[in-house]
Amino acid sequence: MNRPNTDPPPRGATDALRDRAARRLAGVSERIRRLALDLHRIPERGSEELLTVTRLSGELEEEGFAVQAGLGGLPTAFRAERRLGPGGPVIGLLAEFDAIPGLGHAAGHNLICAAAWGAAVTLAELAGSCGGTVVVVGAPAEETFGGKVVLARRGLLDDLDAALLAHPWDAHRVAPRTVASWSFEVRFAGRPAHAVAAPERGVDALDAMIRLFVARDELVGRLGEDVSMPGVILEGGVRPNVVPERARARFSLRAPSAQSLVEQVVPRFRDLVAAIADRTGVEAEVHPIDNLYEEMRPNPVLAELWCRHAREAGIESASDDGRPIGSLDIGVLSRRVPSLHPLFAIAPAPLATHTREFAEAAATPQALDATVGAASLLVATAVDLLADPGLMRRVREAHERASGASWSAPAVPLVTEVPDP
Repeated sequence: MNRPNTDPPPRGATDALRDRAARRLAGVSERIRRLALDLHRIPERGSEELLTVTRLSGELEEEGFAVQAGLGGLPTAFRAERRLGPGGPVIGLLAEFDAIPGLGHAAGHNLICAAAWGAAVTLAELAGSCGGTVVVVGAPAEETFGGKVVLARRGLLDDLDAALLAHPWDAHRVAPRTVASWSFEVRFAGRPAHAVAAPERGVDALDAMIRLFVARDELVGRLGEDVSMPGVILEGGVRPNVVPERARARFSLRAPSAQSLVEQVVPRFRDLVAAIADRTGVEAEVHPIDNLYEEMRPNPVLAELWCRHAREAGIESASDDGRPIGSLDIGVLSRRVPSLHPLFAIAPAPLATHTREFAEAAATPQALDATVGAASLLVATAVDLLADPGLMRRVREAHERASGASWSAPAVPLVTEVPDP
């Protein structure tokens, strides 16, 4: 990591940086809106965000960023870097841009991307006026295998002094609670037979899968309300008069922490699959289809900065009701680098993500205005870090305290491709 300068600039110099950044942001605000709308019109699923990445890379290069394509061996991951001056911290702005198949930008990743781009080109205006480096990380496939998990595990973001990402929601929240997740595909192989003339000669793979879903509910009840295992059946036979030879389903296993997920939930689930297979006579396979998403660890100093700037902008964050917002692939990175993942409101509550209604909301004038606002908060937080070495030290110290005796995830092969449907 780059070390910050030893002394903060005088207050007048910091104010000058803020004023310069504010003018630049006002100048690119319409481009932020246009980018968000254009990406909304061309939703691309994970690892296929080629049009999005081509546009982002080109525009960032025009703004003086050096772009490294294919980061970490992922075809649509990239790193765009602009050095502002010697020394100073490395500030990472994380851009997600994948859509959800069948729903489009129902998680609002077009807005995440536009906010990160807008903040980056705004901060680039400060080149020559302060030390530090601005990095845009193009992270694909957040909704599938988790691009940020791959980049973090491969150590490609370890030089960041802070990682920032602003996510659209139906309320403003600074440090929302998340849970760990890991998804698996279960395949049962049976034996076909005529379902009426000789059903006893068959082994019903679909029956085994239905039994697994029923037993799954019982297992969740025993593990506690903080554990969930949502699942879908992808394959379960071809005709009702043929005993299903094959059944296939996917489950997303969730728990409050990655440690409890790996050490307790996943083994119990695997044991359950094996027991169902033994009881019904099918052959079973279980394999991961994404990477382990660890629970998010927000940096309290970064959260404090974001909160202060939000209040100055007239934004009050909603109180945390304790319910998790889901799982995030930034969770792994937050253990290695001081990170923040605030939510910004694009519509009145309640409005659930991963719905067609949220996808529609992600292209409204209110959402576009909110995205410009989120970019301004990203900029304000980054300027603080660039201008004040003491503040950057507090961020690092808070991160190190939280990382003291942290649990280490098991070394397992990384998933780097979106699994076939």
